[in-house]
Amino acid sequence: MAKMVIAQGGGSGYLMEHTLPSVALAVAMNSDIIKIDTVLTADNEVIVLGSPNIAKATNVAEIFPDRIRESGKYYALDFTLDEIRRLTLRDPAGRFPKELQPNLRIPTLEEMLALIVALDRGLEKNSRIAVEIKQAWLHRKEGKDLTKPVLTILQKYGYTGQSDKTFLMSYDEKELKRIKKQLLPEMGMSIKLVQLIDSNEGQETMVEEWGEWRSYNYDLMFFKSGLRSLSRNVAAIGLPKYMLVDSEGKLLRNDFVKNAQQLGTMVFTFPVQKDDNMRLPFIHSFDEELEFFYFTVGVDGIITDFCKDALDFLKTRVDKPAVPIDSVQVIPPSIEITAEDPLQLTSPRTLD
Repeated sequence: MAKMVIAQGGGSGYLMEHTLPSVALAVAMNSDIIKIDTVLTADNEVIVLGSPNIAKATNVAEIFPDRIRESGKYYALDFTLDEIRRLTLRDPAGRFPKELQPNLRIPTLEEMLALIVALDRGLEKNSRIAVEIKQAWLHRKEGKDLTKPVLTILQKYGYTGQSDKTFLMSYDEKELKRIKKQLLPEMGMSIKLVQLIDSNEGQETMVEEWGEWRSYNYDLMFFKSGLRSLSRNVAAIGLPKYMLVDSEGKLLRNDFVKNAQQLGTMVFTFPVQKDDNMRLPFIHSFDEELEFFYFTVGVDGIITDFCKDALDFLKTRVDKPAVPIDSVQVIPPSIEITAEDPLQLTSPRTLD
């Protein structure tokens, strides 16, 4: 299977992520998949943004200083689309000049898909997209359903899954099961699903127990039975690179990637970036990190801001044998599982 480059928020290493110019650039660069993150507004409009908390990515604290929650956060859920349009984007990564940022605003999912469809038509392309349902648990907690309007918009623009160019991503296993078992059949859609995995201390998915919200535990997904169950519902699994290898280059879950692929499930990893401070300590360049995860760890796709550089790497890479997995130091499992068949997984490990 060909290795894939998944453009995070468009060409976000070159233009600010989740903007119309950034997505247009990713289309023009022939990215394999364009990843689009979605959240809801107070009036149930689907907008494209990397998090429901809009404080870091916008100037909301300057425009609406009195709308901060007791938690110290500003949520898109507290603003109408008209209010969202008054905000300008900021670059949390600090890659782009501040004088350009006031010209960039948060687009709606409809605006982004309309642009992609138009570019595909004009450039004779057939762009694939991966839409992430951001923090479905938070929307549910606020009495909102993000997934249904996202699916309605995808259907409107022809992303029904029939042409095999649409993925729907979520960290929320419960929501993915709802999509698979209920929403897709009701709407006559067959979109491929992707289970994203967070650390067990993260907040991408929270569950309520005894009136309190706690982080979801993903450990079962790394065991034989959990992986099998997961593979029945999803086409791919996406997880942070730190769950696959430690800071010294020791593989943590070499069997997980192979076993998932044996079950017909692709594996994506992230973030793989050009920024020096985001590279693993034993890696010395962006290309070296791509080589390691694509051809030593063996993942199917990499989610990156730098889609063009990753695409160029795959095009120009000299065909050579990958580093044998047996030659890389592997941390042995801390829990042994008696298996009835060859699927033998190591115990799960969380992020540091």
